[in-house]
Amino acid sequence: MKIPHKILVVEDDISNQKILDFYLTDYEKVIIVATGEEAINEYKSNHFDLVLMDIRLQGSIDGTKTMKKMKELEENKQILVLAVTAYALKGDKEYFLQEGFSGYLAKPFVKNTFLEYIQQFLPPHSLLLKGCTYYGKNYGREN
Repeated sequence: MKIPHKILVVEDDISNQKILDFYLTDYEKVIIVATGEEAINEYKSNHFDLVLMDIRLQGSIDGTKTMKKMKELEENKQILVLAVTAYALKGDKEYFLQEGFSGYLAKPFVKNTFLEYIQQFLPPHSLLLKGCTYYGKNYGREN
């Protein structure tokens, strides 16, 4: 059974796309796009539980501008967008959080660290509340 969350990945590097697609295979719906423009169009037509946003993107707008444009959409004020980026110098995390990202994860990362981190932002789905362990957390009844 797939994990019932929908995730939008905005990443222009083909290798990183493949890695993230592999890491997220257990999720119900994962859409991967390469540009900010594609991300905005995809977000307008679908509901996503989480957006994973690279910062340096192909096209005319970067990840920070893309996130801000998504948040400007009236119905999407509460959008969760994580900066997933190679910008990893001192102060970068604070900068991206101040810009409006919900979270920050520096590349490179390993699968378990990545999945544990994004799970903090995904609410447990009702199917998970029927008594199971999900990424080390026990949900619901123990029968």
